[in-house]
Amino acid sequence: MKIEGLDKVVYTVGRITPNGINLLGTCFLLNKAGLFATASHVTNNDNNNLVIFISGNTDLTTYQDTTNNQGQTVPASIFKVDPIRDICILKIDTQAVSNLQIGGTDDIKVSENVGIVGFPHCVNGRNILTFQSTEVGAKILIESSGIKSNHLVLNVQTRPGQSGSPIFRLSDSKLIGMIIGSYAPGGGGGISLGGIDPNTLHQTTHAVSSEYISKMI
Repeated sequence: MKIEGLDKVVYTVGRITPNGINLLGTCFLLNKAGLFATASHVTNNDNNNLVIFISGNTDLTTYQDTTNNQGQTVPASIFKVDPIRDICILKIDTQAVSNLQIGGTDDIKVSENVGIVGFPHCVNGRNILTFQSTEVGAKILIESSGIKSNHLVLNVQTRPGQSGSPIFRLSDSKLIGMIIGSYAPGGGGGISLGGIDPNTLHQTTHAVSSEYISKMI
């Protein structure tokens, strides 16, 4: 998989507040119509003051300066939401370039290698584009509102800022899924350590099939 140019596809989504930009999670550009995908829990289905944050400091081929928080914001709005599968499509008013080949979880097998590209610590103000590789640990069906959907279990621990990160098949860079988050038994615990639910501190992460994203655009 080539990492060149991923900084022109993967961004952070944020919200303008009186105190500045509050980064919420990862999003990625889908097509030239200005559509981006993220997890719906990232935006909380709240359309107010949403932006795509564009930084000139997220090139994976070089050093990213952790002290450089400069960038520009592009107003965004919620285009479509799939609450059953935790998918949100955002739209900006300007055209952009993306050559993503969108597939789905049917295109990958258990034990195959995938790449995750996102911003693990953006919710803590650290806007560093990060590449991780791991394997598909399982293919599962998750039921919500009586509907079962295709998901993957990835053998990696993720951070809150990675919600909405694209997952690529390493062999050909095809998009096969999007990070939803760690499995939290019972929906989460009653305590938080440093803003993290201890129930999520394990090496498995859920990802929804990108086939459902393609059906929304």
